[in-house]
Amino acid sequence: MSESIHPWNRAMWETLTQQCERSTHAWLFKGPQGVGKTVIAIQFALHLLAKDVADSAKIHRLFTAGSHPDFHVLMPEQRCVDGGGVLEQYAVRYFKAGKGKPKSVISVDQIRQLIERVSTRAHTGANKCVIISPAECMNANAANALLKVLEEPPERTLFLLVSAMPQQLPATIISRCSPVDLRAPDKDTARAWLRDQGLPDANVEVLLALAGGAPLRARRLHETGFLEHRREWMSDVLKLMEDHQDPLEVAAKWNRSDTPMAIDWLHRFVVDLTRVVFCEHAENLYNPDVRGRLQDLKKRINVTALFDLSDRLGRGKQLLESPVDQDLIMEDLLIRLGKIGVNLQQ
Repeated sequence: MSESIHPWNRAMWETLTQQCERSTHAWLFKGPQGVGKTVIAIQFALHLLAKDVADSAKIHRLFTAGSHPDFHVLMPEQRCVDGGGVLEQYAVRYFKAGKGKPKSVISVDQIRQLIERVSTRAHTGANKCVIISPAECMNANAANALLKVLEEPPERTLFLLVSAMPQQLPATIISRCSPVDLRAPDKDTARAWLRDQGLPDANVEVLLALAGGAPLRARRLHETGFLEHRREWMSDVLKLMEDHQDPLEVAAKWNRSDTPMAIDWLHRFVVDLTRVVFCEHAENLYNPDVRGRLQDLKKRINVTALFDLSDRLGRGKQLLESPVDQDLIMEDLLIRLGKIGVNLQQ
């Protein structure tokens, strides 16, 4: 078993490696962000590529160097701009240089290139492997093209789809994949792993809550100094709700940091506020350390405006990967945020 498989996914790893003899040619690795889907998919691809190969060490060296000829990766170009991981090394094969702004989708052209490249025999072993991540980023034409391949796959070609939002995939594609359901571990396992990663005990609980129980996401939040950002955002949110700050000024400040991260946190803050408003003893808050402040606010909230903001936040997160100006998205959201507290001074 690969040492890189996270403790909570080891039982699934054993199942995968024991059952890969079956006739399955496509798997769907699904689960929330931060539970290790990509890690286990990459290791499973390596396992399949090295299977029945005499010189497995050579396969590992080629794979790690980003030069294995039978391993293929499709990702949105936008996701690879700042990435330097294993998947990004292989995904660049399917991008065309100098073609304008990086795309946020997996296109049909990428699928067509893939079909052409996997139509030949494997170079180093029996199998060819394809990872598509995040699979939900395929546009409609790409999904239709992939479906045809899954219905009649090239010989010895294995497909590994990775998705945090499998509900956005066509049912026809899901039905042709064996599901690999990955979930967040229990809290004790997650806490122990995060402490082993060097996170301060004082921050483990709140980071794990902010990450929705996903350990890898919690570690990433720690590494990016998220708690300090959140402290500033929380202060701004409360001032906006009390009409003590200009939303356009706040939007300009937030857009200078990390717009997607800020909007994602704001969405979770609004989810917490909604839970507290409608549940007397709300549990599983993303921001449990500010429960008291949320309780203070709940009787002075314009519920209609709160629902409107929640809906807009969902749309705003989707628009971040579209041509719409991120500054405008942020301004719209923070203006609406100011309206949910119109009753605070009454």
